[in-house]
Amino acid sequence: MAPTIRTALSLFLLLLFFQSGAAEVASFRSGQVNLQGFLFKPEGVGRFPAIVYNHGSAAGMLSNDAFEIIAPLFVSRGWVFFAPYRRGQGLSASAGPFIGAEIASARQKALRRTFPVLAVAFVVIAAFLFVITRRKRAWIRATSIALLGALTVSVGYLSGMLAGAATMVRLLETDHLNDQIAAYEWLRQQSFVQSNHIAVAGNSFGGIEAVLGAERLNYCAAIDAAGGAESWTLAPVLRTRMLSAVRNSRVPIFFFQAANDYSLAPSRTLSAAMQDAGKVSELKIYPAFGDSASSGHSFTWLGTSIWADDVFRFLNRHCKN
Repeated sequence: MAPTIRTALSLFLLLLFFQSGAAEVASFRSGQVNLQGFLFKPEGVGRFPAIVYNHGSAAGMLSNDAFEIIAPLFVSRGWVFFAPYRRGQGLSASAGPFIGAEIASARQKALRRTFPVLAVAFVVIAAFLFVITRRKRAWIRATSIALLGALTVSVGYLSGMLAGAATMVRLLETDHLNDQIAAYEWLRQQSFVQSNHIAVAGNSFGGIEAVLGAERLNYCAAIDAAGGAESWTLAPVLRTRMLSAVRNSRVPIFFFQAANDYSLAPSRTLSAAMQDAGKVSELKIYPAFGDSASSGHSFTWLGTSIWADDVFRFLNRHCKN
């Protein structure tokens, strides 16, 4: 389905929620910026447990795809579902730059900085190889230069990835965490919410945010769905930050992924670190979902019928006492 058609369908389904009275747009402030998010409430009068759902890195309004599937799941079980859009995305697009664009810019700047150095290094080393292999066969000389070229490109790529990862972590633990904190503070002040029964969840970038939120805020529990799965391998700064967060977590965390996600290391490593630190955590790796890593990563919102019972069992255990 084309992105424009998918976005239009997503907005149409959310409009149905609005018409039924189950959803509304909520506005709140994070520091000096105004943010908005979608709020879904169960029918009836009273105070309900609530969840702050942190979206991933999808540009524009694409996170609605996840909201429209996951929100009814929570509402039908008596939970308020609050999906705040952090700055630069969705309803809060005008509040700041898109995090994906900032990461891409950091990668490009790193590449521009390292390119002159790498170019000089390539020329010098290539000349040296040319001299020491002058008596070798032509294919050996060509292979040596080709390998040097591949190494040079790899170093440039790695420098860009590391710069992008550093920017990602910096934004997620500052501006975007502040946005999550603001959403939590707004939600806990609402008359229809049980302020001591607020949980946090998120997928992908939102899973990272859920972990960071569990370190800082008085949630009753946290759900990390594939947080950092795409970035874990090439982002040591992310691994360090998330490990620190789970070791200092204030609340139990449930980690889950599909077996064919980009990397299962985040959930396995973080869950083990929590247990080593004497914290409460659970880990569930579900069977492969779809036929690619991308499909496996989409399990966090397309596989609700598979993970729902486990997630609500965990939430009911820690949030409804």
